[in-house]
Amino acid sequence: MKDVVTVNHPSMFFTECSREDCSAELIRSKKVTVVLFLLCFALCFTSLTSAAVEQTILYPMPESAHDQRPLYPVRLLALAISKLDKPYRLKQSRALMTQTRALRMMGQENAPDIVWSMTTQERENAYIPIRIPIYKGLIGWRLFLIHAGQQSTFDEINSLSGLQKLTAGQGHDWPDTYILNNSDIDVMSSSKYERLFEMLTKERFSFFPRSIIEIWDELSARPHYNLAVEKGILLRYPAAIYYFVHKNNAQLATDIQRGLQLAIGDGSFEQMFLKHNEWLIEKARLHERHIIDLPNPLLPPLTPVQNEALWYHICLLYTSDAADE
Repeated sequence: MKDVVTVNHPSMFFTECSREDCSAELIRSKKVTVVLFLLCFALCFTSLTSAAVEQTILYPMPESAHDQRPLYPVRLLALAISKLDKPYRLKQSRALMTQTRALRMMGQENAPDIVWSMTTQERENAYIPIRIPIYKGLIGWRLFLIHAGQQSTFDEINSLSGLQKLTAGQGHDWPDTYILNNSDIDVMSSSKYERLFEMLTKERFSFFPRSIIEIWDELSARPHYNLAVEKGILLRYPAAIYYFVHKNNAQLATDIQRGLQLAIGDGSFEQMFLKHNEWLIEKARLHERHIIDLPNPLLPPLTPVQNEALWYHICLLYTSDAADE
């Protein structure tokens, strides 16, 4: 049997060293690959989490092409969510709905998540009210749209009894209809918002009470109708427009209320309110009007009427006539 001789040839030594280097490099490469994979996974997870957290808030679309009423509520809502550290996004719903239907459909797929409306006890029972009056009560301060040739009909009216001889127009599902009827004012109603202006220009009723923050835009958007703003009367009753959300969306209600409170605290709510409404108040020339006050039997007991910071106040030169006078 031949002897086996081991020869430590240089080439063998270098070959073994090269293999060790390769193994170490391979291990390092695998570690880098794992780290990169984990980083990619983390980034993807973060993106997915952010996308999941983002919530779209659907709000109602205007009731007609001329309807400018949603402009301020939408901008105020945008202000409120800008105060939060949550990625909410506002988007207009695609379906045209009356106010009542928007409330009834709220929370369903493709229906509004939030609706602004005059509060009543029935609505507060059915939905979650955010008890901050977004118009600071001015929704209950009413001027009259009238036929342009009928100002003389109103020149001698200075009390509720004078209005009770006339017929008002209102939306059939608006709380105002009940408020006027409760004070024995006859009301002709319509389910279609735009139809009310057509009915007035045809003199189907005598006057269309509109809030001082609505009436001027409504008039200017309809030059094709022969309408005017009555010059001498302010009809007034306590009222509030709130944002409402579905009972199953309590977190959204909490967030919107917090955003509004932050905006009130830093003054941006007041700035937004005055930017959109101060010129309308001035244009109404309230000091030249005779005030007729009505009760609002629909005003819920939890309305924050004692919190003066939430309501608009103005010194008026004329003494008001209470509805029971």
